[in-house]
Amino acid sequence: MSASSGLRTLIEVQNPLEADLIQSLLAGAGIKSFIPDANLGLIYGGTLGIKIQVLAADWSQAKALLEAHDHPIPEEKRV
Repeated sequence: MSASSGLRTLIEVQNPLEADLIQSLLAGAGIKSFIPDANLGLIYGGTLGIKIQVLAADWSQAKALLEAHDHPIPEEKRV
């Protein structure tokens, strides 16, 4: 994550379908999300990991939303 971009990695998943589901959940709550290198994830099917990023200002709300839907954020991503 680039400090100048204002984005923060929320979670990393291995499955493109799971990434789409999480993005849909976030979008439904009005949280914009981004997948850097999305094309690599499609090419390699998530074997490299698919990072889902949100604006730093939305990170706490996004984390709470995922945890409320039984999708906990790994400890190393918590602040």
